[in-house]
Amino acid sequence: MPLSCSADLYLTAICVLTRLFLCQQRNIKRNGSRGCVTRKTRFGSRERDWLKGDPQRGCVCLYGGTVDPQPPASGPQASSTPQTDLQLVLCSTSTTVEELCAQRDGQALYVQLHGDLVRRLEPSERPLQMVYDYLTSMGYADPVRVQQEAANSDLSCLIRFYSERPVNADQLERTLLKGVFSVRKGKTQLHKWAERQVILCGTCLIVASVKDSLTGKMHILPLVGGKVEEVKRRQHCLMFSSAGSQAQTYFVNFDTLADYQRWHRQASKVVSQTISLVDLSCYSLESVPEYLFYSQDITHLNLRHNFMSLQGPEGLLNLSRYQL
Repeated sequence: MPLSCSADLYLTAICVLTRLFLCQQRNIKRNGSRGCVTRKTRFGSRERDWLKGDPQRGCVCLYGGTVDPQPPASGPQASSTPQTDLQLVLCSTSTTVEELCAQRDGQALYVQLHGDLVRRLEPSERPLQMVYDYLTSMGYADPVRVQQEAANSDLSCLIRFYSERPVNADQLERTLLKGVFSVRKGKTQLHKWAERQVILCGTCLIVASVKDSLTGKMHILPLVGGKVEEVKRRQHCLMFSSAGSQAQTYFVNFDTLADYQRWHRQASKVVSQTISLVDLSCYSLESVPEYLFYSQDITHLNLRHNFMSLQGPEGLLNLSRYQL
């Protein structure tokens, strides 16, 4: 067997094993999610015809969008097969993010490498060229072979594109909890229960004075050093208390056990802290959550490994105007 052929087979075996390993790790981490190993390919005759004759043509798999079952009449087009979770977009290595968004009426595209941070792509970046460059860095040299490997949907285990910003429920839970619940202020039974919007962000509990409105007075309850306790005489109810001699107390009655457990778990982490620390590192954030600035007692704020800009209204240079 020729040496070049042996090396090619060896490279293929390494890549396949790598994909399988990463997919299995993803499935273990994300319970119940469908991994790329078991996902059926969406390639059909239309896609295969598009690839013929030009190795610079290819297909980008977009996750998180809904495909229009009626594709455009000409030019690089989205797959005609409607899918709610995976969309095949035909393009070339010169096709930019701006062009892909224009043909899909989308706002932005996002990329994720190896299941790590999710980054918004710049309008001038070229997704298919990114895939080709990725494969080239892995050792593929033949243009036709690169095109073939790039067309495999299971490559998304290594490099994945999203048509909208993916929402990780666990990550969102640690950043911000929000909902409308039945609330009572103070420990005395004289206070009445009322529907209020409640937010847990940073180091404080925020209770709106009017249901579904944040335009009126906001009640801010610092939680670091305080208490969060189960109210046994009422189902799915928690008592939140701030620390100090002027401590305030709010009772929040949640609609479901899942909500109750989610808020109890997150609030317990906050009250157990010895310093007013908020760790938002590695969250793929593009701006600081606005409700974070209600936490006037924050002394340590970790924003490393995000994608925030320095300039602009939500830029890092404007953080100095807040009392952090």
